[in-house]
Amino acid sequence: MTTIPHSPAPVPLHAGERLALALAREEMMQDYHRWETDPATVVGFGARWPVSWEVFQARFLSSHTTDHYQLFELVTADGVPVGTTALNVDQSVNSAEFTLVIAPEHRGRGYAAEATALTLEWAFGIASLSAVWLEVLAPHTAAVNAYLKAGFRTAGRLRQAALWRGRRVDKLLLDCLPGDLADKAP
Repeated sequence: MTTIPHSPAPVPLHAGERLALALAREEMMQDYHRWETDPATVVGFGARWPVSWEVFQARFLSSHTTDHYQLFELVTADGVPVGTTALNVDQSVNSAEFTLVIAPEHRGRGYAAEATALTLEWAFGIASLSAVWLEVLAPHTAAVNAYLKAGFRTAGRLRQAALWRGRRVDKLLLDCLPGDLADKAP
């Protein structure tokens, strides 16, 4: 019996102009953890502390691909990992919460909008979700602009519901429906 050797290369699932969604890989866990524990990521998520390696590893191994949670690795055309996106599905209402992390060394290159758009295309075209939503802190203008560019719309605002660098700030609720992407088509 012939076995197929394990390849550490990412397997692209859905490609865009500069990026592709690929399956998250166990061998990338330390990188994913480093990206999520970067101080700018912690602040962007509105968290106070980074998640420990043990907690991150247990969470990854138990849920990175299940019926209700999908973690995608973002890769460039030449296979360089630059971040992750995730869809956390609430099956009772057929919607999902979206999250995005861009590796610190790859920020500022405009990847967030394309990564978000690719994930939304997957969510509606492949996963057949009815809606995708997210929470973002109002001062995180780069993220807000990327999400709006990709097709999200403002759904609400929770006033002073989060912390950003030691001060109370608003948390924005954004959502996207399949028709919102059709409205963005050229």
